[in-house]
Amino acid sequence: YVVGCFVAAVSTHAGIESVPLYFLGTFVLVTLGSGGIKPNVSTFGADQLDPSGPNLEQKKETFFMYFYLMVNVGCVIAFGLLANICTSGLPPLIPKEDGFFFAYMIAGALMAVALAMFLGGTPFYRKESFQTNSTSVLKPCVERLWGCRSHLLGKVAIIGWALMPVLIVVSVVQAFIPSDALTMVSLLLDLICIGCLCAAHRSNAWMGKADAVTRCLDVVPVLLIGNVAFNVLYNAMSTTFYSQSCQMDTRLGSGADAMQLNGAFFNLADAIAIIAFTPLITRFFCPAFERITGRTFDYNLKIYAGVGAAMAAHLVAALLEFGRKNAAVLDIGSDCAPLQSDGEHVRMSGMSAFWMSIPYALIGIGEVLVNPVLQSVAYQGADPSMRSLIQAFNLFAMGGFPSAISAALTQATASLVPNDLNDGNLSMVYLINIAFGAVGCLAYYFLSGSVELQPDGHDGESKVVQPESAKQATTALGSPEEAAAPRVLLGRRGPQHETKAAHDVEARAPEACQV
Repeated sequence: YVVGCFVAAVSTHAGIESVPLYFLGTFVLVTLGSGGIKPNVSTFGADQLDPSGPNLEQKKETFFMYFYLMVNVGCVIAFGLLANICTSGLPPLIPKEDGFFFAYMIAGALMAVALAMFLGGTPFYRKESFQTNSTSVLKPCVERLWGCRSHLLGKVAIIGWALMPVLIVVSVVQAFIPSDALTMVSLLLDLICIGCLCAAHRSNAWMGKADAVTRCLDVVPVLLIGNVAFNVLYNAMSTTFYSQSCQMDTRLGSGADAMQLNGAFFNLADAIAIIAFTPLITRFFCPAFERITGRTFDYNLKIYAGVGAAMAAHLVAALLEFGRKNAAVLDIGSDCAPLQSDGEHVRMSGMSAFWMSIPYALIGIGEVLVNPVLQSVAYQGADPSMRSLIQAFNLFAMGGFPSAISAALTQATASLVPNDLNDGNLSMVYLINIAFGAVGCLAYYFLSGSVELQPDGHDGESKVVQPESAKQATTALGSPEEAAAPRVLLGRRGPQHETKAAHDVEARAPEACQV
């Protein structure tokens, strides 16, 4: 990642400007670095919490929320400083032509400092955390699924997992060859993949005796539907929210020549809301809710509240659009709005773009309640040996699946969002998105049946199931004491400890597929 940032910086230098070198830095090195860092850094951080300490589950959930907060501190720096340096420089210190070079050099330098600090902290890390992901996990998962291919749901699961790399290839091709047909193909593959994975893994009893692999697969439907329901609404920040902001009054001042802000500037409201509301939610709102209602503000309620906040953001944006369309059109082109046939930018409306900070902030509040919560569900639902693997899947579910649906919705509603929003009906698009969020909540309710979370104190080394024999499958569950630990189920009414009766029923269940 560090090398990729520096290679990208060199490629953008005014005296070089090499596109192949830029692709090597960003699409190869930074991509590989990101794939190695993102699924592991949050998992490794949560592993540092003492498993023998009190309230471990709550501490780990809080860790993921503050981890997400720190990610958005970086976003504030990126959107508030580096993005402007890229396009405008920082006169007289940084010429405009050196903006990208300087911004990438800052990013590379900060990553180098972070790497040095991470390595310097090695003596202080829990030794057990280095063993958690020391064994191969992908091969046992593939063998486990392939061994159940004779079962109908086994075939469905294999189709779903096999479509994921196809989706990635189609997305890459679509980025270089924009096509309405490719968009619809991507949507179709996306929906089939989601449907197959949810149908196959809503209950994994057909795979036989519960083990590390089935516990990992148990969380798949929740991660899929939770991420899709929220992040389709989240993606509006870079599409409709941006277009709406650009056709509002983005000036700093009242003069015709006053400086104009780019519509992307208001993404800062999202990051600032995350930073401000994370401690408020964890320290005040959640405890207050529990005192008043006598009910735990559990994972499921957080997901519903987060999607609800995103739906509220779209409702506010729709109301603002009504106000914008009724405002006077100024004789000033918006620099970030599309060009018209006369070569001039679409003219801005006489309504301040700072009003868009409200829907951006509401999306940020929703992020606090959804994204880190799903990271926590992935961490505590998966077997310790598979936490990085399921975090990688969660990240793909956060970005890959919702993007295909968002692209299709954008294409389907293109007539409602012309270059000049005054000629369209953007408010209707927001109402469609709200309806999608409501359907997503219903789907989440239906699929959030029983996800197994690792109980407090059950955080030791776990072995991956080797599917060659039933004896090895039994061994993979760990010691008798470990296997007997009560599980925590993420049901529709929140985390519940598994009852002895439910455990006995599962123990008596016959093997549904022989491996």
